[in-house]
Amino acid sequence: MPKPAKQLQSFFFSSKNRYAELILFGAIFILLVAAMFMLNYYLSTKSSDDAAQTFCANRTERAWQRAAKNLIAFNIGFYGQDDSLVNAFGAFSENIKRFDSFLNALEEGGIIVEDKSVINVVPIEDEATKESFESLNAIWSPMRSDFLTLAEMSPRMLSTALLDRCVENAIRKDDEILDALSRLIIDLSENSSQRLNQAQFIQIFTLLVCVAVFAAMAIRLTISLRRSDKIIEERNRELIAQRDELAREKETIEQLLLDLTRTQAQLIQSEKMASLGQMVAGLAHEINTPLGFAMTNVGVIERNVGMFADAIAQTKELIDLLEGGDLDVALRKIDDVKSVLRRIYDLNLLEKTNNRINEANIGLERIKELILNLKNFSRLDEAEMKKVSLSESIESALLIANHVVKQKAEVVTHYADNLFVECYPAQLNQVFLNVITNAAQAIETYGKITIVTWTENGSAKISIADTGVGIPEANLKKIFEPFFTTKPVGQGTGLGLSIVYKIIERHNGKIEVKSKVGEGTEVIITLPLKQKETRIDPTLTIS
Repeated sequence: MPKPAKQLQSFFFSSKNRYAELILFGAIFILLVAAMFMLNYYLSTKSSDDAAQTFCANRTERAWQRAAKNLIAFNIGFYGQDDSLVNAFGAFSENIKRFDSFLNALEEGGIIVEDKSVINVVPIEDEATKESFESLNAIWSPMRSDFLTLAEMSPRMLSTALLDRCVENAIRKDDEILDALSRLIIDLSENSSQRLNQAQFIQIFTLLVCVAVFAAMAIRLTISLRRSDKIIEERNRELIAQRDELAREKETIEQLLLDLTRTQAQLIQSEKMASLGQMVAGLAHEINTPLGFAMTNVGVIERNVGMFADAIAQTKELIDLLEGGDLDVALRKIDDVKSVLRRIYDLNLLEKTNNRINEANIGLERIKELILNLKNFSRLDEAEMKKVSLSESIESALLIANHVVKQKAEVVTHYADNLFVECYPAQLNQVFLNVITNAAQAIETYGKITIVTWTENGSAKISIADTGVGIPEANLKKIFEPFFTTKPVGQGTGLGLSIVYKIIERHNGKIEVKSKVGEGTEVIITLPLKQKETRIDPTLTIS
């Protein structure tokens, strides 16, 4: 065989052997790690069982202490006819039953409920711990029947002999039971410590073996890499250089994304505050007029009431004079009363006061209507999808935007009768508010906003047209892009129509914009009358 062929064959087999060794080292390493995890899982399960047993033993000790204390307190109250201490019997009954159930769980296993936690207790298996438990059980078993029988009785119909016997046992056997429980808790804690020591030993041993295998694998890999030719080394250097370059580019991109995210969050917050300011300004403007009207009427009513109060006081003085028999003074007082009453009748104060009250009520009703419309607009109590009247939703949005719209345009509406769509009401209201506000802002002097609703091919259609300046054709395709705006710097974030687009899209609808510069813009929204079974996301952030 030619020499070059032998060299190639030798290289092939040596490379194959190196790969086989690496695979073997890797398999051993994985098996060791898997064995370590399995052993740790087993020991952690046992440790969890030991912890549950220790917890149950501690609760058993506490239950016995409380039961003995409550029984002695009840015994004092029972013979002393102290009604306030008789209630201790209920606590004794509950704690002695818990004590017995905890002992059963330690002996036979079971589920206990403590502090609203459900804990699965396994039976005690360790021989030394079993001896401690059996010594405890030997103390409890002879008096168990008496205690449980007493716990089931009524505190008013007890057997005094049984009560005395249980109290005597509780006092006499208390130290023995507590000592036995302490030994049991100590044994359980020692078992848990032994398992922890075993787990630590296994972890350290397995870790050392893994380090040894890893070191052997690293040495073998180092030897193999050294035998690699210069071409592979060059390619590795190129890959490292490319990796470093990609890492630097990744850091740059991550920093840019972080900056963009912060900027976007600030702009969205700005849009939210602008929308909130618009709502508050609109409401304050609309409430101001009826509120001032009502306050003016209240001032007039207050003045008239003063005159009525004066007439009542004069009349009361006249009555007192007549009852006292002072007729001369009473006759002079009659003229004063007549004068006051004549002024009231001449000024028609009673009717005027009633009219003022009615007018003030009208102003207050207007304020009530404004608040109700604001609530209907925000629909904070409607977080679920429901059927909503399009006309009511649009009217609520018009009310909120009224302080902007009424100075810029006449609003003409043509609503289809009984047109309802299934949607999230607050989101749909936000769509109409944003579109109507944009329409009003597009009108330079004074114009018209026309709103029309109708149904077409099983969908609801909403057209909102204005006679504003219009949108250049070059910008029509950009108006729904985030942060795109034609407003001056500081007056818009470019998020209003972007959010509108997302809301309509998530409602499985669509939005179209038709516009001519100098003639105006028409926004046509299409919404399904009923949403599909797959619901849209109700947590969409709205500005």
